[in-house]
Amino acid sequence: MAVEPEKLEGNPVRPLERLAVALAVALAGGVVVWDGARQAGASAYFPIAVGSAMIALSAVSVARLDRETRMTEEAPLVRGFVGLGMLAAFIFLAGQIGFLTASIAFIPAMALLGGDRNFLRIAVGTVAFVIMAYVVFNLAFAQPFPAELILGG
Repeated sequence: MAVEPEKLEGNPVRPLERLAVALAVALAGGVVVWDGARQAGASAYFPIAVGSAMIALSAVSVARLDRETRMTEEAPLVRGFVGLGMLAAFIFLAGQIGFLTASIAFIPAMALLGGDRNFLRIAVGTVAFVIMAYVVFNLAFAQPFPAELILGG
């Protein structure tokens, strides 16, 4: 039996909203796979893996849909679409100014959208991510990033 949204505490999420988000994430995953497939050699592996995971997890989400409105701790639908828009902007900017440079803007923006207001934690997390990504790709994988705005490229 469906619960009336007015009687819920928190954010009610309707099945159509879940379906819309799952389809949008799957579409974004498809774009990532398509773009990754156009890359040469080993540089295609990561985007294809990430895009495929987005599609697969969206399919699982769609398979678990039911007809009832559920109370959830999830953010409202509008925030979900804002987050997807920010992800699209990040993907575009990563190609223009570099992955690490785009991450410096994207990670804090997503943290703020998610409700984190501890600016020290956001700054430390962002810097740690950028340093670790640089170290892992340049040292461990021996795959330097393409030209980065912050690295003078």
